[in-house]
Amino acid sequence: MKQSSIKILTYNALVAALYVALTWINPIAYGMFQFRVSTLVMPLAFFKKEVCPGILIGVLLANLNSPLGPIDLLCGFLIQSVSLYGFNRIFKSPYVKSLAYGIWCGIMVGATLHYAVHAPLLPSMFYVGVSNTVFAFLGTFLIKTFLIKILDRL
Repeated sequence: MKQSSIKILTYNALVAALYVALTWINPIAYGMFQFRVSTLVMPLAFFKKEVCPGILIGVLLANLNSPLGPIDLLCGFLIQSVSLYGFNRIFKSPYVKSLAYGIWCGIMVGATLHYAVHAPLLPSMFYVGVSNTVFAFLGTFLIKTFLIKILDRL
């Protein structure tokens, strides 16, 4: 195995572990009023596409703990797949990608909550969408301000 392949695999494992840890230690990571601190990590993939698999694996592992069960695994996988592999190609600005991600999360998680636990659809979409947009924007800002020089060396 090449040195660069091992390096990328290691980065993905670290990103996945960080995402899972930040989700599981957070008491408000699931549901209609969620504040998923791990969303701060998600914009890493907007700057370094090599870590997309790590984010995707992290979301799948984090959602194993979800009170909604398997439907949350499917929903999380779909959200991240579209965000990381679709929005990353469509949009240039990491802030626009973060906005698209937040809106997409609101739609998908809100619909999932409505289907699974009969949560009110529009409020669910709104609260989840706003929360994820705020954390994605904050993550983008922090990465762009403090981590970009480190990421450029990777």
